[in-house]
Amino acid sequence: MFRGDIGAAGQNNMDLGSTSMGGMAGQGLAGGQAVAGIEKTMKWKLFFFAGAVIVLTTGVITVMYWIFNFTWGPATFMSEIFLLVFGLLMLVLDFPIPNPPPQLVNVRDHCYKFLMFMTRFMGRGMWYLFLATMVFGALWDTDINWFLGGVFSLYLVLLGVGALVKGYIVSTHLDKVRLALLRERDTGGNIDHYVPPTGRGLTKAQFKAMVENITGEKDGFSEDDLDYIINALSFLPSSDGVVTREELDYWVRPGPMLMV
Repeated sequence: MFRGDIGAAGQNNMDLGSTSMGGMAGQGLAGGQAVAGIEKTMKWKLFFFAGAVIVLTTGVITVMYWIFNFTWGPATFMSEIFLLVFGLLMLVLDFPIPNPPPQLVNVRDHCYKFLMFMTRFMGRGMWYLFLATMVFGALWDTDINWFLGGVFSLYLVLLGVGALVKGYIVSTHLDKVRLALLRERDTGGNIDHYVPPTGRGLTKAQFKAMVENITGEKDGFSEDDLDYIINALSFLPSSDGVVTREELDYWVRPGPMLMV
């Protein structure tokens, strides 16, 4: 199950978001894409933006081809329309603007609300692998342009695999922390002492301290990884950078690992 979103930079980065959603914008991936989650570094921004351009380009090429070379094939034509829509959607989500305007932030807010898997590395990975098959079928199988079909599909496959690997590495490392907390709880321990008596839950710094205390590793997660994790634990598409007690309890329980 994909819970929450991958996202918020820390408190020091919140000035880069702004204004929408009753003050929540700028605090999580949905409201502060310039500094958050999978969108946090320009490297990932450019990789995902290139993927969006490829999907959109494929949609435009194939839709125009079937319009000017009319052949009765409603199912094929509808799949190309879907590619066009997917490309436009991803272009909006992944356009590499350092400080997106409030209007764009609002659009992304609504997109992530219904497409929360797009805020996960592993969700993105599976999404790009799916799109690779659509692009391959649209360009290669139809002989519209086998060269572009091969190149575009290969890029999307590599991007999908890269996102899956990144998400799996962070997820498995995080699950070791969860299992350690479970063992502590099962042996009569109490994780309450990790949660401050005042406040709503664990801040990024407090969550990092908890992880270091449990694992004994000082640099187990990078600062970016901690942002991905905290927002993956969030119950909402946007996050204020705090892991609440309810979210912590939901995570620290028997079951499959959290997918980041």
